[in-house]
Amino acid sequence: MSEVLDLAERLRAVSDDELAHILRARLTNPSAIRDFFDLAEQLLQPRNMENWVSSLSRDALEKLSAGSQSNDPLIQFLSNRKVALSGFAQEPGYAQGERPSGLEASAGIHAFEATLVITELIYELEQRMMREMGKSGIGLPDVKRLAALTGKDLDYVRSVFDLARAADLVTPKEERWRLTSRAADWSASGIQARLQLLATTWRELLGSYATKSIADRLTKGENLEAALRSEFPLEKFTETSRYGRALAFAELLGFSVNGFSLPWTTELLTGSSEKAVGLLAAHVPAPTDRIIVQADLSIIAPGPLSAGVERSLRAFVETEQSSLASRYRITPLSVSHALESGLNIDQVRETLENLSGAKLPQPVEYLLNDALKRFGRIRIIDDESTGGCQIRAGEPTLLTELANDTRLRPYALLRLDSETLGSRFSGEIVYYGLREVGISAIRTDKNGEVLSPARFVPIETDSPTSDSIGELIARLRETDARLGSSADDDSILRQITLAIKTKAKLEVTFVGQDAEERVLLLEPTGVANGRMRARDRKADIERTLPLSNITAVRLV
Repeated sequence: MSEVLDLAERLRAVSDDELAHILRARLTNPSAIRDFFDLAEQLLQPRNMENWVSSLSRDALEKLSAGSQSNDPLIQFLSNRKVALSGFAQEPGYAQGERPSGLEASAGIHAFEATLVITELIYELEQRMMREMGKSGIGLPDVKRLAALTGKDLDYVRSVFDLARAADLVTPKEERWRLTSRAADWSASGIQARLQLLATTWRELLGSYATKSIADRLTKGENLEAALRSEFPLEKFTETSRYGRALAFAELLGFSVNGFSLPWTTELLTGSSEKAVGLLAAHVPAPTDRIIVQADLSIIAPGPLSAGVERSLRAFVETEQSSLASRYRITPLSVSHALESGLNIDQVRETLENLSGAKLPQPVEYLLNDALKRFGRIRIIDDESTGGCQIRAGEPTLLTELANDTRLRPYALLRLDSETLGSRFSGEIVYYGLREVGISAIRTDKNGEVLSPARFVPIETDSPTSDSIGELIARLRETDARLGSSADDDSILRQITLAIKTKAKLEVTFVGQDAEERVLLLEPTGVANGRMRARDRKADIERTLPLSNITAVRLV
């Protein structure tokens, strides 16, 4: 029996709870699974198998190498094949070094900076379009912009973006990065809730089956990197590998500083995540609720802003520098964004005055009034009939300026009439394109209602959720029952195709020319023109059976 059939049989035999555990730990693409054979094929793909084996703990590897019995069908499957594993027999030694002082304060700064860059990413995605580059990255211009805003290097920004994606704060959709509903919660939450989400993400990345062993190693004095390398001896610890990312995230989040773990690291692995985060949060810089509004339209925050204040302010400003002390700027584009999102000028003015404790400088008042006056002069409406959009304005000269603007040539603007330009690109693409060159525009529906640019999409993750796992298990059991009875043509053809692909044998029940039902053990070799070709080893002949005469099949 082929490996696929062997593993499929093992998977079929386990309970739903055991199957759910396997799917949570190892499944990569649940939508592609139709039955246990598909599941076995996906698990046995060389890349999936390599990634899984390299993530096994030392204890699991030793049991696998020794051929010990296991309740896990995949481990037992490999154990029966006596997989040769090496490179983990001896515990490697890693230089620990002397533990430096001040690690707690450094860890608090690390955690604060990671949340700060993620927050900046979220606000950037509210106001700008970031293209998906490759399968999991953002383009260099976007990385450079975030690096300039936060004072971090490019690699740091990429790592934080990876962390934000792992926490399901951003997701790729329609070839661009979008904010999820979890990002909306992030913006409304304080530092402790933000750290709680990231800590949970990190612990889930490590996996529940190894956390106690890692914690034991940390308690004995090993640093985090040494503990992980000892616990996962076949792991390559690259930038994209599971535990390589776990090490990088630990440094970002303050669970490790230069390889040394913190008291809350062990607490997170073995105890309460809330307590662990509380210990870490005590070392994060305290927030402030005051700002300074200056006549040059800049706004200074002398310290980290609390979540509520930050959300109120960031609704109508752009970032110039984000750090412990941050600098923002109020612009026509930022005020237009606030008005599109449902705020009014009085609310903007009141927020600035309350947070600064002073009257607004005259230039700020001028900008607010001018932004209100110009709001909605350029309107973008999706054209459902063409898939593109229309740009409308009551001023013909304004449309002429847009049509002649060389920066807008990529959007192929065409004059439709004295008040309308057309583009073959969607309204969303043109809207963000205008904003990138500093032109305020709004999107409206066909009835003239303003569409808010602040949108959050449902979470889309590569890891199957509890609901999707339950649905998949139900689908597997239902398909298995149908295949077992072979009551329909699709089920019969599916099993014949699998038998051909895996070179397996079939027990075929068919009706002969004399109308009598017979059962033969055959090796299918092909299906064409409504007939199955197969070898009958017992009779030493090749048979051709009409599919319409086959009433049942069973893989053996």
